[in-house]
Amino acid sequence: MSSSNKSTSLSVSDIPRFNGRNFQGWVEKMIGVFMMAKVYNVVNGTTTKPADTEVPVAPTEPAEIAATADSTVALRSQAMWQQYNICMSKYHHLVSEYNRRNANWNDANSQAMGIFNRALDIGIWDQIKDKTAKESWEWLKNKYAKQSHLEVLEHFRFMKDQRFDLSDPNPQIAAFMHHYQALPDKFVSPAMACLILLSNLPLTTNPGQESVYQHMLETTFAGWTPESLTPDEVTTQIRDVWGARFGGFHPSQQPRRGATYDKGKASANKPQQKQQTQVQRNTAIKGKGPNPQYSEQQSADSGSSQQKKKRPFRRGGKGKGKGAHNHAVGAPDTYQSDFVLASAAMHIADTPSLPAPTAHSVTSFSAAGPSTRREKTTGPWRNPGRTTPPYPHIQRSRDLMSRLGVTPTKGSLPWRK
Repeated sequence: MSSSNKSTSLSVSDIPRFNGRNFQGWVEKMIGVFMMAKVYNVVNGTTTKPADTEVPVAPTEPAEIAATADSTVALRSQAMWQQYNICMSKYHHLVSEYNRRNANWNDANSQAMGIFNRALDIGIWDQIKDKTAKESWEWLKNKYAKQSHLEVLEHFRFMKDQRFDLSDPNPQIAAFMHHYQALPDKFVSPAMACLILLSNLPLTTNPGQESVYQHMLETTFAGWTPESLTPDEVTTQIRDVWGARFGGFHPSQQPRRGATYDKGKASANKPQQKQQTQVQRNTAIKGKGPNPQYSEQQSADSGSSQQKKKRPFRRGGKGKGKGAHNHAVGAPDTYQSDFVLASAAMHIADTPSLPAPTAHSVTSFSAAGPSTRREKTTGPWRNPGRTTPPYPHIQRSRDLMSRLGVTPTKGSLPWRK
């Protein structure tokens, strides 16, 4: 379906459906549909159907005058017929205008009823199909436009809880006014709506900062009474103040959506310190305490070295030998430990379970044949990874074979002669 206007087209998919729910949202969309179809004047009653009393009445013909030789009578009869012809010309013009208005209204009303037919469910359409477009519109409003208490509460709650940020106020003002105008008439006075709007502006309690709208509240509305405030004036002042402060900036430098003032809060590193303290409080490992002094470090190093000489580490089972390290509860423990559990049941010593390798063999492949040499390990051994062998010389051999292009076989390595 398309409208008669060539510049505007309307498809059936653009018409929203109404099944008896969310009437307010459906009405707002339908108003746009009727405007696009150029029939909203018929729907809201601005353009009405010509009444039957407006039908033009044809003028009566002048009376016949018998032929006479009197020139005065002949001139009068001629003037009467001329007047009659003029009245008939006006009558035909009025009839043509009446027929045009009536035809235009019938076309617009038929198109509006066609839109209603596509927009309403069959149960609702059956109740208005014999009415005009204006009568159908009024019938739908009287039946479905009564807002429930929940809908009114939702609109009012949005107005009250909305918090403006430092970004462009135009979309925020539009959302506020949308919910304000959706409320019933005289439910919230314009002055009360202005006070709610001003209370939603982003302000700061930090004495080191001044809000963008702080000066406006202190100077512009200082001498105004609340009863004299109107939404148009308040929204205009908000737009002007924001435009004077941020309008000259590039859009990338203007405040983004969600930007507000810090309101004098503490710096951002304090929550992190609190979190670290909480982690230390919840862990099962006690801290080492304060850092020791230089003299304490020297005495600790000398004592540990002497102690290690007296009691060298020996492999063996628990409780075997005189030098076995006792971990029982209450037993004396003279071995140095880095970490101590919060529980007194046991201590964790820093003795290694396996001695680190001090040397390894390296096999080299050359034209003269393979050769093996012994090399010492300069640092502590580290496991290269799960996917590599546990000893470094095998990995180095495989790397060398890969560079020489030797393909290994399962169970043996080829020797180049």
